[in-house]
Amino acid sequence: MLARGGARVAVVEARGEVGGLCVTRRRAGFAYDVGGHIPFVRDAARLAWLRELLGDDLRRVDRPVACVRGGRIVPGRYLDQRPEAPEAPGERDGSARGELAARVGPAFVDRVMRRYLEKIDGVPLERIPGERARRLIEDQAAPHGFVFPAHGIGQLMDAMAVAAEAAGADVRLRTRLSALRLPGGRMAGALVEGQDGPEELAAAQAIVALPAGAAARLAEPPAPREALADVRMRAVCIVYLALETPAGRLTPEAWIQVDDPAVPFSRAFEPVNWSPALAPAGRTVLGLECYCQAAADDPVWSLEDADLARACATSLAKPLGLLGDPAAARPVEVLRVPRAYPVPDLEQVPAVRAPAVWLDGVEGIHLAPGSAVIEAIEAGERAARAVLAGEAGPRVDPAGVPPIS
Repeated sequence: MLARGGARVAVVEARGEVGGLCVTRRRAGFAYDVGGHIPFVRDAARLAWLRELLGDDLRRVDRPVACVRGGRIVPGRYLDQRPEAPEAPGERDGSARGELAARVGPAFVDRVMRRYLEKIDGVPLERIPGERARRLIEDQAAPHGFVFPAHGIGQLMDAMAVAAEAAGADVRLRTRLSALRLPGGRMAGALVEGQDGPEELAAAQAIVALPAGAAARLAEPPAPREALADVRMRAVCIVYLALETPAGRLTPEAWIQVDDPAVPFSRAFEPVNWSPALAPAGRTVLGLECYCQAAADDPVWSLEDADLARACATSLAKPLGLLGDPAAARPVEVLRVPRAYPVPDLEQVPAVRAPAVWLDGVEGIHLAPGSAVIEAIEAGERAARAVLAGEAGPRVDPAGVPPIS
């Protein structure tokens, strides 16, 4: 959007490919994403935008996210389930439990929804922000399925980079941001280090798409101490298991949520059900997301890769009953992300928000936060429109809660 609008644009990316965690890896003949990334498309204009970028490689996945209830896989997430008979609603108190109880009743929340959310986020439901639950229900739902790039979410990121370069943007891979020069509370430039060594990019405007806390730590002169508080981070281990199967898949589901605390993973996605192009015929791979803390005493993080893969395969067999012989599942890769997202805990919301609030007061800085794919893209577009219009950019609500995946 910036490049097409006539701005001089440099995209600085530390890795050798664009997309951050929205990338598609290729191993042993399989293609799979780093976690399951659903593009939550809400309108015809966004769908047309995707088709412009992907053409015939934009496909439709007709099944919604599923979950395990009573030993069976049922359609819909835990947050999509509803009581058979109406229950008296609870009161909103700022917590996720209060938000959910106001919608479906506190008894149903405790009976059906609590275990999964606490397993994912690692704190009691009473301490998870209500805004977290609201966003999951309203902004990150795909009850009728979703559209998806045929070759993985990384295909969309690559297509965006190609389109940006075609419009004149300078996309710099393997170039690390080492400092944001912010003299007098105003954006003046960025210090970067690429393959040719360090360089200063003079710029009066910057769209910050990395976490606000990470950006604040790169400020020169340094950000105030209150903007640099340490926050507890949630980790994730993603175990990829390959299977030979005549049907070419283990289940027909694109994504299954699992709330059983005895099962190490909370979400299972099967890429071949997102797109047949992601796996060879007669073979499938499962991605199993295990949420934890990056600590030596964490029962998930502390396991060696082989042991964690074995535990996941065993759980697919029992208690889930999806796999006859755990030994039939061959480990392909175990990815560990020690700082996946801030633990969504009401007690640390002020510390999580502090760097975003401070950066929002810096002239020329435009924040582009977002957890889901389209949400992040739209945040970038809002920031780009502000730059092109010469505006200050979107403001941060100090009372709000940052987007969390």
